[in-house]
Amino acid sequence: MKIAFRIAAGLIGLGLGTALGIAGWLVAAAYLSLPQADGRLALSGLAAPVTVARDGYGIPRIAAASHADAYFALGFVHAQDRLFQMELMRRTGQGRLAEVIGRP
Repeated sequence: MKIAFRIAAGLIGLGLGTALGIAGWLVAAAYLSLPQADGRLALSGLAAPVTVARDGYGIPRIAAASHADAYFALGFVHAQDRLFQMELMRRTGQGRLAEVIGRP
C-alpha cells in the first residue's frame, strides 16, 4: 500500500510540476509579446499620421484623419495587443499547439 501511495503522490507531483511549467511558459511568452506603448512607428499603408495614445489602463485612443487610417490603426493595435492569444487559438483550432508547447 505504501508503494502505491508513493507512486500516486509522485504522479500527482509530476502532473502539478508539468502544469506549473506550462503555465509559467505561457505567462512568460505573453509578457514578452506586450505591445509597444510609447515611441513612434513608421507603417506603410497610412495616408496621414495617426496617433495612438494609451490611458493608465492600457486602453488605446486612436486619432486619425480618415476612417481608413483609423481602421488600419485599430487593426494594428488589436493585433499588437492580442497576437499571442490569436496565434495560440489558431494553433489550437488546427490541432498544432504541440508545435509551440511541445508534446504532452
